[in-house]
Amino acid sequence: MAELQERTFIAIKPDGVQRGIIGEIIKRFEMKGFKLVGMKMLQASEDLLRQHYIDLKDRPFFPSLVNYMSSGPVVAMVWEGKGVVKTGRVMLGETNPADSKPGTIRGDFCIDVS
Repeated sequence: MAELQERTFIAIKPDGVQRGIIGEIIKRFEMKGFKLVGMKMLQASEDLLRQHYIDLKDRPFFPSLVNYMSSGPVVAMVWEGKGVVKTGRVMLGETNPADSKPGTIRGDFCIDVS
């Protein structure tokens, strides 16, 4: 019987694309043994972003989030592998970059863009 492979969506935000850290983020997922099964660089429309972040629509930062995410290209990726959802969350770090530990993607690379 084939082993169940999870999939997760990861987006590299506009500042990550602009700063040239796409390869470093991909490398970290590959080093964990995960398989990149889809990747696209795109300029996300405000409509797409409103749909993607619909669960945050009532939060006070929602307009600035949509504005920031539409300010430049993003890299959308789908990664596959056993435990990729849980491991991916650990690799990314806390949602608030200020709370992310060194060694996580957010802890190592996030900057304040507000």
